[in-house]
Amino acid sequence: MAKQIERGRFLLIECTAGELMDAVGSDICICDWCGRPFAPSEKGVYIAVLNHWYCMNCFNDWFNRSTYYPEDADVERKNFEFYAPRFGINVSKCS
Repeated sequence: MAKQIERGRFLLIECTAGELMDAVGSDICICDWCGRPFAPSEKGVYIAVLNHWYCMNCFNDWFNRSTYYPEDADVERKNFEFYAPRFGINVSKCS
């Protein structure tokens, strides 16, 4: 089940490739970093500030070198508020 996760100050949604495919109406899920296709049961993370879905390995690599920029918060929030309901996440309860 898709859920908001907390890692630093970023707005993130952990979900399976299948949940992402359902949310965006796609027949395939490909990591936006490594380009590898994923089976519906494999997990990854939607990163709102990038508007990308990364597999868990690529997400961890990205997070370890990421920097939070407050000036990106408006776009990040807009992306998050668009996709969170598609994953069944209540935006009004999110930070």
